[in-house]
Amino acid sequence: MPGRRAVLAGLAAAGLAPGSVSAKGSLGTFRRGDFDMVGVFDIDWLVEPRMVRMLDAMAASPGAFGAVRVFGVLNAGEREATFPVSSGSTWPAPDAPMDFAAPLAALEALVSRGLVPFLPLAFFPAAVSPRPIDPPADFGRWQVLIRGFLDAAVARFGAAEVARWWLEVWNEPNMPPFWGGGFDRYLEFYRATAAAVRDAGHAVRLGGPVIAWMPDEGPALMRRFLEFLRDEPGLPCDFLSYHRKGVWVEAEGAPRIARLVEAAEATAAMARALVPGRRLALVNDEADMKVGFDAPYAPRLDERFPSWLAASAIAHAALSLRHGQRFLAAADNANQHLVRAPFDGRRALFTRTAAGPEDLLKLPVFGFYEMLRLLGDRVLSIEPGPAFYAMTTAGEAGIAALLTLQEGTARRLRWEASDIPWPRANLAVFRIDGRRSNAFAAAGREMPGRVDAAAARRLRRVAELGVQAPLRPGLVPRGGRVALDLDLSPHATLLVWLTPFDPAPPAAPAGLGAEPRGGDLLLRWQPDRSPGFYAYELRRRAGAGPWRRIAPMPLRGAEWVDTAPPAGPLEYRLRAVSASGLRSAAVTLRR
Repeated sequence: MPGRRAVLAGLAAAGLAPGSVSAKGSLGTFRRGDFDMVGVFDIDWLVEPRMVRMLDAMAASPGAFGAVRVFGVLNAGEREATFPVSSGSTWPAPDAPMDFAAPLAALEALVSRGLVPFLPLAFFPAAVSPRPIDPPADFGRWQVLIRGFLDAAVARFGAAEVARWWLEVWNEPNMPPFWGGGFDRYLEFYRATAAAVRDAGHAVRLGGPVIAWMPDEGPALMRRFLEFLRDEPGLPCDFLSYHRKGVWVEAEGAPRIARLVEAAEATAAMARALVPGRRLALVNDEADMKVGFDAPYAPRLDERFPSWLAASAIAHAALSLRHGQRFLAAADNANQHLVRAPFDGRRALFTRTAAGPEDLLKLPVFGFYEMLRLLGDRVLSIEPGPAFYAMTTAGEAGIAALLTLQEGTARRLRWEASDIPWPRANLAVFRIDGRRSNAFAAAGREMPGRVDAAAARRLRRVAELGVQAPLRPGLVPRGGRVALDLDLSPHATLLVWLTPFDPAPPAAPAGLGAEPRGGDLLLRWQPDRSPGFYAYELRRRAGAGPWRRIAPMPLRGAEWVDTAPPAGPLEYRLRAVSASGLRSAAVTLRR
């Protein structure tokens, strides 16, 4: 990988091998927010029950998810599955009033859960163009629409909140299903959109050109956009966005992280040469394994997807360290509306069960985001591939190392941390592989499958992010060191988490409640946001019977579906468990 030697040379100069780190060291900053975004095609789905269920499950794990990229904010009003075909109802005619009620309600579903909207400014309502993808002859009404939307958003959410959002101009203007004009016309469109944003007078983040990065035209189109910015230095642009995936068609073979890195490197080099005065973040906001989120693809269902995202995050973090600018990567993997059957291979965070589309079962990819929330903001070491990817970070919660193997044979490696400042420490190793944290594997890897109530009860437990061994609290680092040997099979992803021992018990969970969902019971409570949080312990008893643990250990999210609980009086007991192995006082709920 170009430039990889420079990163490794930095490690060598610090006296570190990729598997041995000093808690005192620092190679630079790591931003979880550069990798915690997911994507949904159409904004109208966000208020649909299965999407609300998905968003609630995401919010139950604070810090795992940070942003949602969602289309259709300007032609909202009709749910679209994969391509823009509707003009929506936001502005049906030039003499009609603009109505942003639908998109603002959908954005409320994100903002109220602490999720940052990432909004492609697309597609055209009928008042602007007869077709949602065809640019009009004149952009005057489009500019009125942009100013009206920004005014409405600021009035609803406040200027400070809207300033956190990401706005990108259109989507894939080099792809006919999304843009009916040529690239020159897109540049005119960007100029008009940027002017409207500037005239609105609100502080926002704006970017483009959102191209589909294909080898025959990706570099050339990005260069044209950067030359456009060079020639118009007053034009607002805060980030460059593009879509480069691991594989375009099946005939190209297995997905390759190198394709993502090559596109990022090429874009960065062009930006440095053409617009050196702009500090542009680079965003690959569809950095998925392959094209076609509505086409069944087995690797989305198993350990290969979290391994892909872990490798992508580490590779882009290495680019950020090397170039001193932000390289972001995200997956378009929250299209829950496309899932038609259990384990049908469509790109989503959850699959569904036989109980219905709102009864969701976590896919292994969810575990990647659970791991991501534990990483710190200071990079201690990094190994950015091409087969083995590893990064160790430090932060408020302790020391965390993310490791994955994208290809090759199984490895045994030694991970060691030195200069640990705590007299006692706790150790957990979270793992996603062909057996752990993997409901698809536990279901027999059949695509599609069938998940009845009995299977759902069993699969929910294995779908949660698991550990390869029980939590080890209260370790005494010898000479300030902790070392462990790790087995890493291809596409396994590990998160080593080392935390300071704290003798104080955690606070008891608050807000425990339950609501019936068909024959199941959905239990929810307020999530624990403390750095030393490890898990929840949830038990149930029927009548005067014994207490039985009904959720796995660890349970990281602040919710659980009790599948087909027994009839009669039920009592639930919930405790928080700290990384030091201490349990909180119990809270109970009777049904």
